[in-house]
Amino acid sequence: GPPWMLPSLLTPAEKRLLDALSGWPWIAREHLGALLGVGRTRLSGLLHRLEGLGLVRAHGPGGRLALSEDGLTLLARRDRAAAADARRRWSAEPFDREAPLTWRNVRGRRSRQLLRNLAHTSAVHGFLAALAGQARTEGWDLVQLDPPHRASRYFRHDGALHSVHPDAFGLLRRDGKPWAFFLEWERRAVRPSTMAARLAPYLRYYATPRPTDDHGLRPDVLVVFEDELAAHHFLGVARRELRRAGVDLPLRVSHRALIEREGPLGNGWAAVAGGAARPFRDGPTPRPFGDAAG
Repeated sequence: GPPWMLPSLLTPAEKRLLDALSGWPWIAREHLGALLGVGRTRLSGLLHRLEGLGLVRAHGPGGRLALSEDGLTLLARRDRAAAADARRRWSAEPFDREAPLTWRNVRGRRSRQLLRNLAHTSAVHGFLAALAGQARTEGWDLVQLDPPHRASRYFRHDGALHSVHPDAFGLLRRDGKPWAFFLEWERRAVRPSTMAARLAPYLRYYATPRPTDDHGLRPDVLVVFEDELAAHHFLGVARRELRRAGVDLPLRVSHRALIEREGPLGNGWAAVAGGAARPFRDGPTPRPFGDAAG
């Protein structure tokens, strides 16, 4: 059928899949399935149909998924946005189809950055996929999950414009109680000065009423490191910076192995509170993790 008929041909499940890909390009199939809560067979059927309609493409030997340029155009028109802008930012198409798919060979500016930092991109997808699976098991509704370009917040502090740019923002609800978070997955921040610089935007943001104004509650700031040593170092830096700034920042810190073992809603978080960094396993479990893990 003609392109303008396409939206009416799509099922709600297919539309959800397209929305997920618009937020998380270059996602692996297993992560996409977990994010959507659909099994492998069902996911294959959905992808087969959407690829057949020319809206989704699998790229590279790992078959990472992204919207095609037609898919980007479809969603841009639905959202009354400029399709050309969407393609310029997010196209996953190669400049040269004969050449290997490296980040330099990708048309879309934002898409290129995500592929260039694929290990980081994939780690964030893995965290969110695990979170979605655990939330379903433990009775949390995943109300909202925003990718970086929708999770950024701009605010005024001390007369200047500032911003936070998390890797994701999420809002969950269980038994009528909401819990929200910003995610920072850290691969690079290893020097104390770099760690302090990573914290600074959040200290400014939480020094204003904006977190509550923006979200109706104060989201936790979740920081995950690749290794345990970096996480422990960061706890020391965070304790010092929070004390110096005098800001009540609801900060939770962990590392990859612990998150993989306990799950994002498990006991694997150290809370930095009252100026004291609590050790990973022994400290009181921050909410809602205690509820969810209990």
